[in-house]
Amino acid sequence: MKEENRFIKLSRKDVSEGIERKGQLDFLSWSVAWATLCEEYPDSSYYFGETQTFPDGSMMVEVGVTVEGLTHVMRLPVMDNRNKSILNPSSRDVSDANMRCLVKCIAMHGCGLSLYLGKVKHLISETLFDKAQGFITAGDGMGLHQFLGTLSEKDQVDLFNGAEPGAKVEFKKAHRATLKLANDFLDECAASIESAHESQDTVLLGEVIGELSTYERQAVWGRLTGEQQEFIKATRSAA
Repeated sequence: MKEENRFIKLSRKDVSEGIERKGQLDFLSWSVAWATLCEEYPDSSYYFGETQTFPDGSMMVEVGVTVEGLTHVMRLPVMDNRNKSILNPSSRDVSDANMRCLVKCIAMHGCGLSLYLGKVKHLISETLFDKAQGFITAGDGMGLHQFLGTLSEKDQVDLFNGAEPGAKVEFKKAHRATLKLANDFLDECAASIESAHESQDTVLLGEVIGELSTYERQAVWGRLTGEQQEFIKATRSAA
């Protein structure tokens, strides 16, 4: 199975909640940038390099961020909110520059890079194939099942055509295997409801339905007979 591109994955992360306006410039909160990165790669690390001082009193900071063994290093002048160098900056100015540089370094890995491209929401549009592959990679059969339910017949054809040449057979195999996880689970739930109906066991019925998400309940409902559906309705009315 094709390994997911880490940079593309991070570039699609939504960091809009962390964008702050200062003066005429937009900034991404370092805490949101770091938390978003660590949601995907919790073993990520960073370091602050030595601060360089220039003859005019201005300063430059350095930060490195490592994600899964790959380190990007960025340098940034200590600046004000107009992006002008500060002469003889205070310790607070240097600290703020370090955190701004940290955000830029995180963006080098993809996370939050859209902010530096202007008003672009995401760096790369996610294709139907990419979305399906994400569910397959995560082993999320129910997520894939729900996603496929939103697609038209044409979309489903396009989905398989999105696989790279020579990888379609492998993708179809993984697609079927992941989807089977969801269908097997839904079939088991339907069978348990059938048993509850036959024995009029409202406790068992409640346990089965209570463990299902809203989507799973909807998916199971379509697998039930009219009598089983009426049994559920009657049990709910009596509760």
